[in-house]
Amino acid sequence: MGAQLFEPVRVRETVLANRLVHVATLTQLGRDGLPTAAQAAYLRRRAAGGVGCIVTEGVSVHSSSRPHPGVVQAYRPEAFAGLRAWPQAAAGVPVLLQLWHVGRQQLWGPREAPWGVSPEPDALSGSVPHVMTDAEIEAVLEAFAAAARQAEAAGFAGVELHGAHGYLLTQFLSPWSNTRTDRWGGDAERRRAFVLELARRVRRATGPRFIVGIKLSGHEFVPGGLTERDAADLVAALAAEGLVDLVGVSQGNFSLSLERHVPDLHFPEAPFAYLARTVREAAAGVPVIAMGRIMSRATAERLVAEGWADLVGLSRALLADPDLPRKWRGIDGEPVRPCLACNVCWGRIHQGRPVACVHNPELGEEERWTPPAPIPRRAAVVVAGAGPAGLEAAWVLARRGFRVTVYEAAGEPGGQAARLRRLAGLERFGELVDYQLAQCARYGVAFRLGTPLTPEDPVEADAVVVATGSVPVRPTIPGWRGPVRVPDEVPDLAPAPPAGATAVVVDEDGGYYAYGPAEHLLARGWAVVLVTSRTALGARLDYLSRIGLERRLRTHDVPVWTGWRVVGGGDRVLLLEDVFTGRRRAIEDVALVVWAGARRAVDDLWRTGREAWFRRWAPIGDAFAPRDLLAAVHEGHRLAREIR
Repeated sequence: MGAQLFEPVRVRETVLANRLVHVATLTQLGRDGLPTAAQAAYLRRRAAGGVGCIVTEGVSVHSSSRPHPGVVQAYRPEAFAGLRAWPQAAAGVPVLLQLWHVGRQQLWGPREAPWGVSPEPDALSGSVPHVMTDAEIEAVLEAFAAAARQAEAAGFAGVELHGAHGYLLTQFLSPWSNTRTDRWGGDAERRRAFVLELARRVRRATGPRFIVGIKLSGHEFVPGGLTERDAADLVAALAAEGLVDLVGVSQGNFSLSLERHVPDLHFPEAPFAYLARTVREAAAGVPVIAMGRIMSRATAERLVAEGWADLVGLSRALLADPDLPRKWRGIDGEPVRPCLACNVCWGRIHQGRPVACVHNPELGEEERWTPPAPIPRRAAVVVAGAGPAGLEAAWVLARRGFRVTVYEAAGEPGGQAARLRRLAGLERFGELVDYQLAQCARYGVAFRLGTPLTPEDPVEADAVVVATGSVPVRPTIPGWRGPVRVPDEVPDLAPAPPAGATAVVVDEDGGYYAYGPAEHLLARGWAVVLVTSRTALGARLDYLSRIGLERRLRTHDVPVWTGWRVVGGGDRVLLLEDVFTGRRRAIEDVALVVWAGARRAVDDLWRTGREAWFRRWAPIGDAFAPRDLLAAVHEGHRLAREIR
């Protein structure tokens, strides 16, 4: 038996209480390049949840690295004055400040030319960088050392050098991005020279107890890019000189391999942990962190016990539930609020918006967040609808002390999330419902399933929460003689398609309500064609998930018609029209149309019932206006906190 997840581990001179590490996670809670109290509150909350160590979000070390105004510009003196609050907020949990230079990946519309290693454009933005001179390389090396020196003075236990995901350090290391012919490029030894020199300077700039960590891409997953062998060789060279005390192993860069950087719900757990194991074999005892879609205690314990890694890095799991370490240890009796790996959080921060989680309304609000206030008397509340909005409102109200009864017209709770979980590949959406139902059971919510609430029903309650959801709009296609299904009905289709049958999935949604049914039908053996009037697939998905969607559809040779709308049909024929030119074309041998489009709010109850018997009423979620899961859950939670 190897190490145990909740036993201490020594990193240089610092003892971590356990082997769970909050890995660097951009929050977009900074303002105008300066740290904020909101960022300190975020760190305080994760430290209170029981992690052994925290690596902060990346901070820019030099003025040539300006990824976004929400990123702290650590080279500014006024920024480091504010950064002192970060390790203080962690209240004894060791905090490492991640030092970052984005290089050519200055992705958010740079005003100045981004600095880079070579003249090749960035794979995502297409930006062609200014190629750094020797003097500019020297300036950046000194900027990293100065930032580390100030981090030590500010009370951080150490720093982590961001050498992953195609940023500046990776650009030096990788033959895919480094085409220099001077002392900073060429063979593997010269490509490693920048990182080795950087680590030496940071080590010299800081004291003997100060931790120097590095985060690496264990594999870039691009032709001619870095592999796990390159990462292992670099770590061996760093360890031989005693330059680093901790190594985090991630994967991918900002090419199409970015999909692997934050593996979504279509990946298994810990899909890239083997990279950490390869690096660990070369690390000469330097502790190694595995990361990437590690969601369960069983997986985390196995990675440590079997020697795949010394520590386990978590990000999205701690966004969803900051108390996860305490809950894994049994300290908190409540269930873990599971991460769905839906990547809504990643999508938001890379749009420049503050981080948010589908079913953790506290995330990003920690500075102002307080526990739901108990009520002085045991009042009664009725919730109409057991979808995500209604269930969230129900358990929070019950936790506060209300007597809560939920009426649900369907025979099962969960609403749209329950229907999504029945589609191939989207099963994890059901974990949101499972968590809400566990909380309802814990706090004594009563259910009336298969029992719709009507304005005529006698209800004795102090408040009525209307969460009756929405229904899909089923269109009429002129001339079409076959069936038109909506996404909610796809799981109930016959498991085997008719011989030679083609299903056309019409995407007017831009999210999983279109692609979930498409992939479900593919898994059942249907031939599928995707049609959308939008100019691209996955308009409502994050970029990482869109990459995976494209890959899976292309693997199955699914024809995709973007910029086309359905205008009519006939017997096994569907007629399309180009949205730009009006040109028409037909799809033949069509046996089924699945229409993923607009939904209509089921709002009759609150619009009519409020005049009949509502003493207090409140429509939430799709009953107010059809939106997404994040809006439904957050709205239900917020209302439940506000009712008095």
